This record gives sequence, structure tokens and C-alpha cells, in this order.
Amino acid sequence: MLQPCYCKSNKPFSQCCEPFLRVLEVPKSALELMRSRYSAYCLGDVNYLQATTHDHTWTDEELKFIQDWADNSFWQHLEIVGASEELVEFKAYYIFDGKQHMHHEKSTFIKVNDMWKYVDGEIYEDKVEFLRNSPCICGSGDKYKRCCLKGISNNPSYPQHH
Repeated sequence: MLQPCYCKSNKPFSQCCEPFLRVLEVPKSALELMRSRYSAYCLGDVNYLQATTHDHTWTDEELKFIQDWADNSFWQHLEIVGASEELVEFKAYYIFDGKQHMHHEKSTFIKVNDMWKYVDGEIYEDKVEFLRNSPCICGSGDKYKRCCLKGISNNPSYPQHH
């Protein structure tokens, strides 16, 4: 069985984001780039994140912060709220430092020499209530209390998938 893509596209990783992360292909749209950047966060690939960011050189401190955030977060689910040619609004659910989070952003992209690049994003406050009896946000089909919440409760560091 092929590994599903991290970006929750319902495609195998090898036929979705992997060709972009291995620089075998370039994303054809801002949405494809955004999805591949989410997969890069899941895999801790900050080189890809930096290479796909427009007109910004990251300091060593920024690289370390992003690497730490990517490596020490358990990335659960990506939800696309909406997309147009140059904008993608999404919610990324993750566990960091033993707490459940949601990163909600409306990202702006630009096409430079036939390559899409991330420009910046409008980030919305991380305010969401995760209800114990709701379906788990990771997409497992279990209730939140029996899935990701159980992992947080049993192990505060919980960066691995359950």
C-alpha cells in the first residue's frame, strides 16, 4: 500500500508532494505549492520551505525556530478553506509542547519565472475548541478523546503519530 500524502489530498505521497520536495517537478499552482509546504513542515524540510519563499533570506535564528517548530510538532491535518490563483486559506492542526493547536492562515503567493513562491500570510488567532466527542481532526475516524487527546494526555511530548 502506498503512503498517503501528508497534505491530505487523498493521493499517494509519491504522486502528490514528493516530486516537489525532491525537486523533480515544480508546483503548477499556489495551492499545490501550499500543500507541498505543509508536507515539508511534516517532514521538517526547512530547505524546501526556504527555497519556496519569495525574496526573503532567513537568519540562522529564523531557520532554527522553523526547524524546531517543524520537528517538535505532530502535524495532524490540513484543511483547505479556500483558494484562488494567488491566495490559499488553510487551517493546519498540530500538537506542540503537549497542546493542541490550529494554525489558520490566508497565504499570498507569486509566480516568479514559472515557479510559485510563498510571499506572506495573514495569520488568524489560534482560537479553537476541540470537543472530546467530536471526530478527531487527524482524520482517523475515531472520536477526539479516543485519539489525539488521549495521546496528549498520556504523553505531553507526543510528537510521533499514534
